[in-house]
Amino acid sequence: MRRRSILAAATAVASAGTPAIAQQRQLVVGIPAFPDSLTPGFSSFTSLTMSFQTMDPMFLRDEDGKVIPGLATEWRAADDRTWRFRLRENVRFHDGTPFTAEDVKGTIDYVLDPRSVYGTRNRIAGIESVSIIGPHEVEVRTAAPFPTLINGLSDIPIESQHYRTSGPAGRPPMGTGPWRYARWVAGDRYELTANADYWGGAPRIERLLLRQIPEASTRVASLLAGETHIIQEVPIDLIPRVRNSRAAEIASVETSVGLVLTFDATKPPFNDRRVRLAMDYAVDRQQILDQILGGQGSLLQGQLLTANTFGFNPNIRPRPYDPAMARRLLAEAGYPRGFTTTIATRSGRYLSDVDITNALVGMFQEVGVRATVNVMEGGVWARQATAGDMGPAHLVGWFSLGDADFATVWFTRGGQRAFWSNEEYERLFVEARSTVDESRRLAAYHRMMEILNEEAPSVFLFGLPSINGKSRRLTGWRPSSDTILRLTRAELN
Repeated sequence: MRRRSILAAATAVASAGTPAIAQQRQLVVGIPAFPDSLTPGFSSFTSLTMSFQTMDPMFLRDEDGKVIPGLATEWRAADDRTWRFRLRENVRFHDGTPFTAEDVKGTIDYVLDPRSVYGTRNRIAGIESVSIIGPHEVEVRTAAPFPTLINGLSDIPIESQHYRTSGPAGRPPMGTGPWRYARWVAGDRYELTANADYWGGAPRIERLLLRQIPEASTRVASLLAGETHIIQEVPIDLIPRVRNSRAAEIASVETSVGLVLTFDATKPPFNDRRVRLAMDYAVDRQQILDQILGGQGSLLQGQLLTANTFGFNPNIRPRPYDPAMARRLLAEAGYPRGFTTTIATRSGRYLSDVDITNALVGMFQEVGVRATVNVMEGGVWARQATAGDMGPAHLVGWFSLGDADFATVWFTRGGQRAFWSNEEYERLFVEARSTVDESRRLAAYHRMMEILNEEAPSVFLFGLPSINGKSRRLTGWRPSSDTILRLTRAELN
């Protein structure tokens, strides 16, 4: 069914005033792509969305990205390498067992164990040891001053030590979170029920259904038909449909995600810096921003970080659109007639991601590079990323959450996601996360942005907003700057 037909049908249903699930106590959310499994630790905010429905971290973030107490209620620095954390009391896991310091130590030890496959390990890699001081108190020692420790812990869901070590193989997630696992159908749906005993207050909806809906037009149609109450990533060309509907409205938020086209710089042709620079010169960013993104978002300024992030270097500018220079560099690199390559992307994970990728393909064609688009389903993407095999080039977004550490980690060897390395960059990354002196950190990040600009491991494209659709019946929810779904206060009228 073509996009126009689907949307016309959906609009007709919405106008009739009888949403398909109007009387049910169930909140339904349409998500572009699911991770391959519910196992915690994959390095994506979609994976964290899944984990944080059933589990809590030591520190939460609110919708604006501010860190607030979670399973840790108090913390203090005993010295520049030692932190004491007081843990929340009278909290129970979904199986009824009490939450204690053993669960915190067990989780962190597991995350840091080099034998475990944990994608967000680097966010707390500065931790040297965790000691239990009492049933609800732990001491964390770091190898050096670690200024982003609290932020890093906000992305580590705490698991039950007894359940993780003695639970059944392939066990469903079980934590202290606001929702309890009910059913998971990979690539289709995730069903949960409210945790009436949640320490933060029971959710206001009885049941939660997260649906994978990869096609953007289908997500919009489901919202207008009342089949979903929230949908993520509404494409630019469908925003008017939502705005003009009596059933739904747009809810957008500024994020700190930098959308980049990343190359595998370990293999030809992208192991040649001249080829990477040529690809950068071949891209007319302003045209894509104007014609595909409708002016939504911003141009990245020749670096990974958005302008609202600590560490952004204001002295760098993006390379100009210069196809003649691109062709000259390709010829110098030994590709006077260009070459053939592929670009991997997901559909709907980022605003207009497939349309942007297709636009890039057209621009590369103008300089002789014949690229094809490989649109990956979310589970396949997760497996490829874990295996370290994303192909010659892929479109991906890295969040900073306001601090350069969270984005720059993905261009380190430890991040395992950049397919490029630079010794000076590695040294500066460690230096920046090993001091609490903000001026030293800022100087390190400024130089790191210069290195990224000079070496071009990626084409730095856009800072993107997250544009969501929501039912007009829904109250108590707004989108989060990190795109994680926080749904405990959501209500349907």
